[in-house]
Amino acid sequence: MLRIIALFLFFSLFINACGERQTEEREPLAAEQYAYFPLEIGKYIVYQVDSIIYDFAPGGITRDSSRTLVREVVSDTLRDQTGQLLFTIERHERMSDAEPWRLKSINTAARTATQAVRTEDNFRFLKLVFPLSRRSVWDGNIWIDKNREIEIAGERMRPFINWRYEVDSIDIQAIVGPFVFDSTLLVTEADDTNIIERRLSRVRYAKNVGMVWREQWILDSQYCNQVPPPADCETRPWELKAEKGYILRQEILEFN
Repeated sequence: MLRIIALFLFFSLFINACGERQTEEREPLAAEQYAYFPLEIGKYIVYQVDSIIYDFAPGGITRDSSRTLVREVVSDTLRDQTGQLLFTIERHERMSDAEPWRLKSINTAARTATQAVRTEDNFRFLKLVFPLSRRSVWDGNIWIDKNREIEIAGERMRPFINWRYEVDSIDIQAIVGPFVFDSTLLVTEADDTNIIERRLSRVRYAKNVGMVWREQWILDSQYCNQVPPPADCETRPWELKAEKGYILRQEILEFN
């Protein structure tokens, strides 16, 4: 009987010790990962943003290409109605280095022990969850109506259909523009295709910098709905058969 009690106590202590060790490891891991979403007043990043906007018009589909320089600056802090600390991020834009920066919008970002949240154009996104792993999956658009319509080049679209955030790689070296970052995080926010819709959104973060690269394809097409369907319906590249929406590529140029 004493032997059984002794064994029971041994296994109880072993289980408790394992539980305590896992708890001690979890918190430092998450804290280290906060560096992928740094928030500090005065920090800025300059991006080059290339976009193609598709406009379905009676005379045919037009593709409007543009290049914009974007400067995002963490400018201040405030508290929301719940007391959560928010960082305000000023977005400035210009078309070339010869032009002055013009303030276009003010967004907010926040980070808690388990979440990184960013609000853009009144849309609130759950950008990251902590701790992160190669198996992390979450609903980054949890506060957004999936069927919400927005207007792009005069056309109504539902850009947030079938998004599913997941980590592709973490703590991996990557070359982005002119920089080599030792530790980066790649997140696929959406990657869904059917015969009429293409939704792709991927983001790369670098430790102590933040977002350094992004690509989005929000495209709709009725090309395959012709009768009969074209022979190349499924093989025709989306950049050729798209009728409305946009393709966007954003890459870091400068940071402090």
